[in-house]
Amino acid sequence: MPSGLTSWKNLLSYAFNAFSVPLLVGTLFAPWERDTDIKGNYSFFEKMVFAILSRTLGFVARVVFIIIGLLFTTVVFLTFPIFLLLPIKISREYLEGLGSFGAFLSYGNTYTLNVHSRELAGSPRVKLFGKEKALRMIERGLSNNVNHNVLLLGGAGTGKSTIVGHLGRLGQSGVSFKGIRLHRVVELYLENLSLPDFDKCLKEAAAAGNVILVLKNIHAYESLYERLMPYLQLPNLGIVAITDFFNYNEVLKKHPEFVSQFEKVSIEETAPADTMAVLINYARQNEIRISDEALQEIVRLADRLIGNQPEPAKSVAILEELRTLEKSITIDDVRQIVSDKTNIPIGAIGADEKKVLVELESLMKSKIVGQDEAVEDVSLALRRLRSGVADPNKPAGSFLFLGPTGVGKTYTAKILAECYFGRKDAMIRFDMSEFSLPDSLPLFVNRLVSVVEEAPLSLVFFDELEKSNRLILNLLLQILDEGRLTRGSGWEASFKNAIIIATSNAGSINIIQNRSIEKKELINTLIKDNIFAPEFLNRWSSIILFRPLDQSQARKISSLLLRELAARLLADNNIKLLVTDALIDKVSTAGFDPEFGARPIKRAIEKIVENKVAEYIVAGNTGGTIEIK
Repeated sequence: MPSGLTSWKNLLSYAFNAFSVPLLVGTLFAPWERDTDIKGNYSFFEKMVFAILSRTLGFVARVVFIIIGLLFTTVVFLTFPIFLLLPIKISREYLEGLGSFGAFLSYGNTYTLNVHSRELAGSPRVKLFGKEKALRMIERGLSNNVNHNVLLLGGAGTGKSTIVGHLGRLGQSGVSFKGIRLHRVVELYLENLSLPDFDKCLKEAAAAGNVILVLKNIHAYESLYERLMPYLQLPNLGIVAITDFFNYNEVLKKHPEFVSQFEKVSIEETAPADTMAVLINYARQNEIRISDEALQEIVRLADRLIGNQPEPAKSVAILEELRTLEKSITIDDVRQIVSDKTNIPIGAIGADEKKVLVELESLMKSKIVGQDEAVEDVSLALRRLRSGVADPNKPAGSFLFLGPTGVGKTYTAKILAECYFGRKDAMIRFDMSEFSLPDSLPLFVNRLVSVVEEAPLSLVFFDELEKSNRLILNLLLQILDEGRLTRGSGWEASFKNAIIIATSNAGSINIIQNRSIEKKELINTLIKDNIFAPEFLNRWSSIILFRPLDQSQARKISSLLLRELAARLLADNNIKLLVTDALIDKVSTAGFDPEFGARPIKRAIEKIVENKVAEYIVAGNTGGTIEIK
């Protein structure tokens, strides 16, 4: 159908309903009985005069509105040739926002309700994006012939209040859907409302015939459920109750008869494309000078770095902070604001990420000795994942480090966190021996979800995984498979930007006895010994073997640790430690132990070097050069 003809039909429908013609015709000769039941005590004469005036004036006013509406409709009808010839575009959505007139004449008054409530009508400047499914379900719920009630579920910041405001605007329109048009959307203040006033507000709303009642935080008012039940099935009253997922599970599910009266509608956070649309609209309405590229950076960084808030709230909050700069906003401004909010240096994970990935392997090898295979596996997996080749619905990377104690499993994780994330505190460590009992599962879940909510771009490190309870291993299976975890509150923590590393000493004896053991052979042993289930091992991005150190590798580690000590002494005490080949040989010989890896080397440095340096300082020496033979 040509756009002009469609626009004409939209405008004609609006013209006929703009002055509530269908509604007013239907109530033209109806007695104005609702207005006789008003608050206060009145004499017979006062009631009679009021009834006559109300009905007479009401009749006259309705006739006036009907005439105006019909004249307006006729004028629009006569414009048909103009719309047929010209491609004029007038959308139904635009007309819905214009409102209508005269509907109040057909409905009763709500004196008590007006005192304890407020009218809800969102600004026409606020647009809804990504809520199409929710709005369809709300429309079906409010348009039911019976039980036209809706229960909105969603976390703070997902747009529940915006949706309710949108319904308020639709209620002012004569061309919106059946269950909302020409209705008042009213929020009832439940807090501190007495039971007699509560009952009276409900009776008035039901008697008025045009009220959609909004009850926020319905979970906090269990005592009112029984009083609400009779009103949930009335033909002239709709109720929109609001709660979150946690309280729905903890409170409302205990009242199945009450909940069954509602159409349950989940309000999810917006997808990136819809969040972008929200930001564009927000920037335009508030005259914020910012490019689409900078807006895209807000969405990208909010998604990656701010995990304890939903979209679009967290992106809008960033844009609102940028607004205070009072200038044309750049991508660098966005990164600075987000960096300040999250305490994360954005360069390490922003535009420089490709450079980090390219150099990651060589950088890690310069600090990690004897585990080239592990470093290569980690680097390749991360390149695969961050290039978009791997599944985006799983964690950014998941690695199981197997090997004896002291061979560098934990150290590799620390270096990876420092090199990839750009900060040492990016590694969140869990000692899994603390979670060996079944009743430790809730503690583990709450702690894990909390840290990932606060720092979604982190390295989550599970040390000595084999010591944790089987229930926790099953939970980790879900995280590795789906990249998310939901705790009791209903809030979902995303692991899609987290790197997960777990260490285990399981199979260490096999590795020590056969340094060249194949990975597949070791994995089969772990499955045979019932240490890990095959489906659990199959979920990791990579399983990496850390093999025992040989004498030459022990010497490299000794050299590295001695030079790190020398750098600290020079910086902190102005003491120059001479790191000679003889000292390196002495430490590596004393500290070499294939069974315990690098840890004996550290003890050897304490005994051979650090003790003598301490004696030197305690003796009152400051600065100078020390050579230990």
